[in-house]
Amino acid sequence: MARIRSFRYSPQSIESYTSDIRKDSACYIENVDTIFSNLQVSNELSIPVTINNQEYKNSYVNSPYTALIPYCKQELKKVDSQLLRLIISTLIFSFDNILKSAKINKVVQLNNWMLSTNLFPDVLNKAHILKARDLMLDSNPKHVLMFRSLNYHNHAELIEWFQACGFCMLPMRQVYLFDKDIRDFSKTHNYKMDKKLIGNTSYKLVQENDITKKDYPRIIELYNMLYINKYSQHNPKFTTQFIELIAKHPNFMLEGFRNNSGTLDAVGGRFEMDGIVTLPIVGYDTSKHKKFALYRLVMMSTLLYAETHHLVFNASSGASHFKRLRGAVPFIEYAAVHYKNLPFYRKMLWKFLNITLTRIFIPIMKKYEL
Repeated sequence: MARIRSFRYSPQSIESYTSDIRKDSACYIENVDTIFSNLQVSNELSIPVTINNQEYKNSYVNSPYTALIPYCKQELKKVDSQLLRLIISTLIFSFDNILKSAKINKVVQLNNWMLSTNLFPDVLNKAHILKARDLMLDSNPKHVLMFRSLNYHNHAELIEWFQACGFCMLPMRQVYLFDKDIRDFSKTHNYKMDKKLIGNTSYKLVQENDITKKDYPRIIELYNMLYINKYSQHNPKFTTQFIELIAKHPNFMLEGFRNNSGTLDAVGGRFEMDGIVTLPIVGYDTSKHKKFALYRLVMMSTLLYAETHHLVFNASSGASHFKRLRGAVPFIEYAAVHYKNLPFYRKMLWKFLNITLTRIFIPIMKKYEL
């Protein structure tokens, strides 16, 4: 019998997520070394929290340094201006040691699910932000506080509250949203073609009740083919233990496409909360011919799901041309950062970062659709 799912936020869902990972984060995400726990903000709100001090080899989901230096170096390949690449490379090289000396990774990240895109519960309000800020500063007075994954379309009021609570908004990347309130993506030519494709493919769509533990190593293999080997070693390197965790978690949903031999050749793992869905687990057999359109199948399945359930699909960053052709709209994603408690030189670094990213990197991200 199919298991009943609940994609709304609940404090219990946080506890079930953090209880095992807190024992050893690297058993679940290979390139994440962190102190992981949940913060009980009130009776109705609990949020996952990660605490780091250095850990420069961590995935960008836990390391601001990785997001700003190694990851940016990779993204430079997409900039076609040789002069601009040289200027940005020089800036990155200059920042490298400065960021380390200013202890950029001495950071507490709140509401950090350690995924490419974190989702925020609807119950989160200004009073919660103030209480979470004060609790974390009391126990971590020399750390930066950070909430990732905010954008002005989904979180305008939240951003206003963060700013009122002493946080500044640091631009981090450009993400792509499918939302019919902005643009009716179902009317695009590519959407119609992909919808037709998913109805005619020889692959069989299977959902979580037809995915077993025997499939977990294949899921990791498919994810690694795409997100680690093709895209970046700085993406989170999930393990089979992580797949087992999310397979039974109420805010996640696994699905895949099996070939005629019964082997998974593509997989998608959704993360959903309070009206927004993301796809942190995406993978397919990159050795297969493009005619099988495996990436299109996975993306279209979630897009159809979002449309049917009247959800916003945050398709994260990357593959920008693909997403724009299907009706996605770009938005700059921000991290809310609190650094007023820091010594002068560390505080100045964060201020300088904010100015640099806002004035230089946002225009570049928009121009080159990074």
